[in-house]
Amino acid sequence: MVNQGTTTTDGKLQSIIDEKLTAFMREMQEAGWGAEDVAFAIDVVLRERWIDRALAHRAAREELPKDFVSDGNEG
Repeated sequence: MVNQGTTTTDGKLQSIIDEKLTAFMREMQEAGWGAEDVAFAIDVVLRERWIDRALAHRAAREELPKDFVSDGNEG
């Protein structure tokens, strides 16, 4: 199930992401990368590959009429 809104599970999701990023940061530091360099690189990747797409998808969903039903031929 895809969570497309804010719910009480956001804290759990953020906790999981924080745990994974912490492990990744340690791994990258062990490989010789500075924490600041890694953090800025993560920020760039999120903005360029994920945030813009997520915002575009959100905007597209908001443009659809509430009663829209796909027939599969929109493309």
